[in-house]
Amino acid sequence: MQATTRRISSLAGLLVAVLCLTSTAGAQTEEDIEAAATQQPVEEFTGGHSVQADRADRIYAVDTVFNHMVASELHVFDASDGEFLGLVPLGFIGFAQVSADGEQIYVATTYYSRNTRGERTDVVEVWDADTLSFEREIIIPSKRASALTYDGLFQLLDDDRFALIQFATPGQSIGVVDLENGEFVEEITATAGCWSSIPVPGTPRSFATICGDGSLLTMTLDENGELADQQRSDRMFPVKDDPIFISPGQLPGQLLFVSFHGNVYTANIDADGVSSFEPVWSLLNDEDRADDWRPGGYNLLDVDPESGRLYIFMHPDGKEGSHKNPGAEIWVYDLESQERIARVPGRDALSMEIDTAGAFPRLLTIDGGNVNVYDISAAEPDYLRTIEGATEAGLQVLAGPAGADH
Repeated sequence: MQATTRRISSLAGLLVAVLCLTSTAGAQTEEDIEAAATQQPVEEFTGGHSVQADRADRIYAVDTVFNHMVASELHVFDASDGEFLGLVPLGFIGFAQVSADGEQIYVATTYYSRNTRGERTDVVEVWDADTLSFEREIIIPSKRASALTYDGLFQLLDDDRFALIQFATPGQSIGVVDLENGEFVEEITATAGCWSSIPVPGTPRSFATICGDGSLLTMTLDENGELADQQRSDRMFPVKDDPIFISPGQLPGQLLFVSFHGNVYTANIDADGVSSFEPVWSLLNDEDRADDWRPGGYNLLDVDPESGRLYIFMHPDGKEGSHKNPGAEIWVYDLESQERIARVPGRDALSMEIDTAGAFPRLLTIDGGNVNVYDISAAEPDYLRTIEGATEAGLQVLAGPAGADH
């Protein structure tokens, strides 16, 4: 009986609301009706427009949009003033990279025929970076890792001919895509037990991956993108006692990794694999250890080859499980002396990238929503601006390409 009464009451309320709306509509004047008829149509999503910023000044913020991951996006901004320039849709947790000349944006993503379910299709898409227009797609096996946007899960090799995509089924393998010929080449299963792809500095078709036993596996592709050679190193780090972050810093002939406990591991590497490891050193002094400072974040470090400086997010009161905590501070190290030379507020950022394409070197950081821009011409980063609301939930920021026209 109570349910029936509530239902009648609800229907009565709805009828009153409809009558009120009808009465209001009937009270409209001829001027109101004419004004409504001349309103402009709803703005439509279009492409093909010229991006009004030099390639070297563009910032690309990858938005994973946790609340609706099937509609992730790549947002483009002008680094000089923070102006929004446009976007590229990324599908379901899409990965993105920009070509060395800045002409193309490459996207690795997944689509389902019913949006959140149905038949799955994985692709690599090619977009025009100057007009943000779709050009073509390359179908790949439906094995792309559905993971957050770490740099090592989708990479371009140094000649931009081939792209590498992390597969997980959950078995680990790496897919190779020929971007020039527009075709999937092969799935490299020799990387089983290893994770992420790291282009080897100074080589056109070699990359390294981090293996579960603490070693690095270096792989080289031939002219067709097929696996030509592989070399496994000795153990670089103790997996259980001092695990490393998968995001390395790069110098000519070297990869630098930082562990959860703040130790720096350096591998001397070329196309023939790892030749040696440098002595391990620590980011921390005794005072830092007393306050339990530790590294934290996602793409949490980068190296500027020109200045030889390492930049990394750090947080106090670190403990087991705090390795993804945001950066309370950014610490800067001179790699030659292995000494800290600056520390500035980190603005709770989680990922970073160094941008050397513009008129001066910049450090870009992202806190999940806002992008911060720093001038790093001097040893101490000079905070310039924040692009507020750059993403809903972003963990990767990409700089303008090093080979871009200024």
